[in-house]
Amino acid sequence: MSTAAFTLSKYEQEMKGKVRDSTLHMYVFSLRDFFKFMSGSGMNSVSAQSYVDALAAKGLSPSTVSLRAHAIMSYFRWRKHEIHLDCPSIVMKKPEYLKQPEIDKLISFCADQQELTIIVVLYDTAVRISELLNLTLKDIDWDAKTILVTRKGGRQDEVNISDKALVELKKWLSSRHGESDKVFLGLDYYTTWLMLKDLGKRANINNMHPHILRHSRAIAMLRGGAKPFVVQQHLGHKSITTTMNIYGMFMASDLKAEIPQW
Repeated sequence: MSTAAFTLSKYEQEMKGKVRDSTLHMYVFSLRDFFKFMSGSGMNSVSAQSYVDALAAKGLSPSTVSLRAHAIMSYFRWRKHEIHLDCPSIVMKKPEYLKQPEIDKLISFCADQQELTIIVVLYDTAVRISELLNLTLKDIDWDAKTILVTRKGGRQDEVNISDKALVELKKWLSSRHGESDKVFLGLDYYTTWLMLKDLGKRANINNMHPHILRHSRAIAMLRGGAKPFVVQQHLGHKSITTTMNIYGMFMASDLKAEIPQW
């Protein structure tokens, strides 16, 4: 094992539990690419900034460049050396989402009960993938029709779940093989991400990504008449500002037809 690979492996081990699994996975992926870019050159703030600038020059999205930069800064911080990297500005844009016919199409292309359950529960509850994968058997309240999810920072929320989603959960739990208390056993973020991408290809939905079902549910709720406060509570946002920053532009466009002309 090379020195860089050994150091990265140690970084990954020590960072487990300090950041979300999905974030750590993306950090490690980004750092591998950074080490490859460096190819034995001196590793410092100047070379790191050169890497970030090269990514921006390639045309990568500002959010992707920012993620890579934060991964590098995290790595340097782990090595007791603070650096600051300049990134392109991230412009808030309308989140990608699927309409109901596309959700139905995804469901029709599911290959097995596990895929079907994941899609239905993700869309129904609007939870994040990491929140779904950490769901345990005792977190499901079949009578109250809620699930207990652990949000960012360890905060726990009760989330409403429909009869339709509960039916699929029961089918999955009766067919799965394993004794884990986690509903989806040892399924990890990366494997689930690949599963969703593959399902998107099968259903000819090219923009499929982990967060799109959460966005789709929020927008469907708003367009169905739900108040922003209700959407905030369902998604688990700490502040209504977060909900409005992400979805407010949809509300503005939808309201055009409701504003009388004069």
